[in-house]
Amino acid sequence: MKTKIFIIAAGLLAVSAIAGNVALAIQIPGISQVGPTSVTGTVDVIKNIVKWVYILFFIIAVLFIILAAFNYLTAQGDEEKVKTAKNQIIYAVVAIVVALLAVSFDTIISNFLQSGQ
Repeated sequence: MKTKIFIIAAGLLAVSAIAGNVALAIQIPGISQVGPTSVTGTVDVIKNIVKWVYILFFIIAVLFIILAAFNYLTAQGDEEKVKTAKNQIIYAVVAIVVALLAVSFDTIISNFLQSGQ
């Protein structure tokens, strides 16, 4: 039974991929192409998506830090709750540091590649 479902799902995926490619290849007179038309345009779209995800990530990280601080303040001396709140703050700060490093690696690598020319 699982094999039949897998085969049907794979077939539907293949048909949808082929139909999507065919739809992209059709040129309709009077209608301009929507979206990027070059590799540079595609890279710009991806950069914009990453920028928005990055902003959203920091908003969520700040909310988690506020939530952890609230948990810390309302622990009322319960050692287990205090420990959990401290761990939440540590995890949020580590996540922010990792995100900053990820963005920094992009800059470092692009500077390295540009200086080699």
